[in-house]
Amino acid sequence: MKNYELNLLYEYTSRCMEPEFTNFVLDNFVIKSFYSKKGRITLALVPKGLADLLQNLLNTKVIGSGLLCGWIDEGKFIPAPHLFNFSRRCGFRYGCGVVVKPQGVKAFLYGNDVLLASFDRFVYPVRKGDYIAVVDPGDMHVIGIGMLLADEHDIERLAKEGRVLAVIVKNIFDLGIHIRNEELFLH
Repeated sequence: MKNYELNLLYEYTSRCMEPEFTNFVLDNFVIKSFYSKKGRITLALVPKGLADLLQNLLNTKVIGSGLLCGWIDEGKFIPAPHLFNFSRRCGFRYGCGVVVKPQGVKAFLYGNDVLLASFDRFVYPVRKGDYIAVVDPGDMHVIGIGMLLADEHDIERLAKEGRVLAVIVKNIFDLGIHIRNEELFLH
């Protein structure tokens, strides 16, 4: 893995995850990069005990392994929902998210953006323009990743103006893709 890839991942996890989670990952996992023809880099966490086995398989056509933690595209780290859910399963908290109401969960999983009407609350810290987790309020699992288009002040202004159909989070990736696009996984 190149240093800039590791730095992008570290910068994001340092801001959005507990510091102990970043240390846990660095102590227990090797971060592997997989390059696509389109220039996107996929980052995965591979348990240190399996890293040597994976290295031996690199002479074959391995397209990926480990826990998907995100992608690097055009010099920016895009987290995968799996990274947030993994941190939670390991007992760590995360930020950089937005909790949506139940109707927003369904709409988001069908590939739609998050509207103000579906917004419940932020999981701080958040920054407008960043990639953030979209969270189901029922179980607090991350169901996808979006780009935050509105900060706290924008939300207040849009609400006062009655613009409940304003898009506040652009859908970048949602777990519903696994259901909607099975061909994605057959090629």
